[in-house]
Amino acid sequence: MNCFRTATPVAAAILLLVSPTLALGETTYQEVADQEQIERDTAEAAQNALEEVESLATSISFAFDYLTTFVSEAHPPDFLTHAELKATTDRLDGVRSILVVDKEGAIRHDAFSFPAPNINVGKRQYFQQAMATPGLVVGERVIGRTSGVPFIPVSIYKPALNGVLTAIVDPRKLRDSLDWCRNISASCGGAIVNTDGGIVTASPARAPIHEDVRQVLVSKPERQGTFIYERPNFRMLVAFRKSERFPIIVWASQTLTSNGVLATQ
Repeated sequence: MNCFRTATPVAAAILLLVSPTLALGETTYQEVADQEQIERDTAEAAQNALEEVESLATSISFAFDYLTTFVSEAHPPDFLTHAELKATTDRLDGVRSILVVDKEGAIRHDAFSFPAPNINVGKRQYFQQAMATPGLVVGERVIGRTSGVPFIPVSIYKPALNGVLTAIVDPRKLRDSLDWCRNISASCGGAIVNTDGGIVTASPARAPIHEDVRQVLVSKPERQGTFIYERPNFRMLVAFRKSERFPIIVWASQTLTSNGVLATQ
């Protein structure tokens, strides 16, 4: 009888050690190990992605300044303008073409083709944003009207040209820096959004992004940080960085639950 009484608490203790979730009656998820390491990895991924995006945006901005000076001061014939657009595009990794668009939305020059296609982009959101917003505008991913291929428009209004310059960026160029977790975990990802919350690109490419996570990011006054997003049976750590130079926000995420689904789903 005494042996039975002694073994009972021991058995209970063993049961709690083997099945810790049984001891936490209200906890319905199991946390993954080493949350501090996950936070370090996720924060580093967000910083690396921001640096990649800013590097590309800086290169495009310099190219726009150069092309504006070349076109507005040299007044070259159309074939020379096209040649310079093409040469500049070739120097920008991940950029497929550069467009010169007049204030009415008509494409005047296209680095990809000569003569320029007879297309008006005046109703495109990226053109309207560039006309109304000072500085570089990073638009949401769109589908090319003639090519049918998705691209990310990076645009700016140039008064000297009385029009807009737009770089046609391959989404894969920006998404590469978000594929940080390919060899780490299947339950992580990342995204680049503009300051309005519009999705520029994301990894996994077709994963939906939590609307409430996007709203949290846009509304946060801090320029960088981490927070935990929770819903029933699911916890996700989000590390974010807001660019001080361009209107973009980069975030990386990783689930904190052992049975978590993709972090960007």
